[in-house]
Amino acid sequence: MALLAAAAAGGVAAAAWSEARPRVMDWGASWEEVVQPLPGDDLVENPVYVTTRAIDVRAPAAAVWPWLLQLGQNRGGFYSYDRLENLAGLNIHSADEIHPDWQDLRAGEDFVTLDPDGVMKMTIVTLDPGRALVLRSGAPGEPPQAPGDFFKGEIEWTWAFVLQPLGATGTRLLVRSRAAWADTPSARAARGFLLGPAHLIMERAMLRGIRARAERTPA
Repeated sequence: MALLAAAAAGGVAAAAWSEARPRVMDWGASWEEVVQPLPGDDLVENPVYVTTRAIDVRAPAAAVWPWLLQLGQNRGGFYSYDRLENLAGLNIHSADEIHPDWQDLRAGEDFVTLDPDGVMKMTIVTLDPGRALVLRSGAPGEPPQAPGDFFKGEIEWTWAFVLQPLGATGTRLLVRSRAAWADTPSARAARGFLLGPAHLIMERAMLRGIRARAERTPA
């Protein structure tokens, strides 16, 4: 009886996740945007985790782009929930103004770090001003991070930020993650019930934070 109850509960949870998954993984994005090829898609060949999220910004791409260039613990933070990130010791302080000294970046040479110790570095691999910023896990000059143990952070990952015109003065901001790691049962469970929702909460706040800053950026 207990086994049947557990199986039933598992079935209900799986059905609930199946229904909620599009809203979690592809928040704000249309189906056309979810399947649309974006810069950086070719860098992770066999991802086990893919998200596409999007938001409308009532400002031109030129007002959004400087905020993207400041992303990173080593620069302007992530415009999300700093307090939550700092509970993990990340020492994030999201910027509320544009800093000229964070704007001069070079693809293949500069990086974004997710932590204060520079352990989780992401190299800037695509820098198309006003159009696309793509980050890849791993430090500059090193081979791409190979997929490994999810729980040890051995993740092959790309994080793409793409700007598309929306009318005469607006911008559509799309963010896509593609990641690969060893597809173990425990990692699969974390992906479905922990990583997906947590990633959504932080990335949705980041998109809204970028939008708020860009919309008040002087033309």
